[in-house]
Amino acid sequence: MPAATAFAFCGTDCEMCPVHIATLKNDDQLRQKTANEWSALYRENLERFGIQSLNAEDINCFGCRSDLGLFIGCASCSIRKCCDDKGFTTCASCDDFESCNLLDAFYSSEIHQSAKKNLERMRMKRR
Repeated sequence: MPAATAFAFCGTDCEMCPVHIATLKNDDQLRQKTANEWSALYRENLERFGIQSLNAEDINCFGCRSDLGLFIGCASCSIRKCCDDKGFTTCASCDDFESCNLLDAFYSSEIHQSAKKNLERMRMKRR
């Protein structure tokens, strides 16, 4: 896989996301594997949308800024909406980055720590 070029608003490296990879490669095995893993990992979040579990058909996303289609979690993401409303390409540009409740909740999961580190690197480059 080539070096990452696209970061989501939250700092997630879209090029490393299994949903994005499965979509670009049209990989049904990866879709099913990700659906199973993410159904367990994001159970509480999915239940808020009335979804009991993900299916392979749900595992499609062309990246955070795409008009082609987003994964349900990305399409309904409050971080994405906030950043988009403010006109930022990532949360790294926001003055509220260090005190943001949306980011704090997102980064409370160990799986999202790499996204936090990505944004912190972006903020350091800005200085």
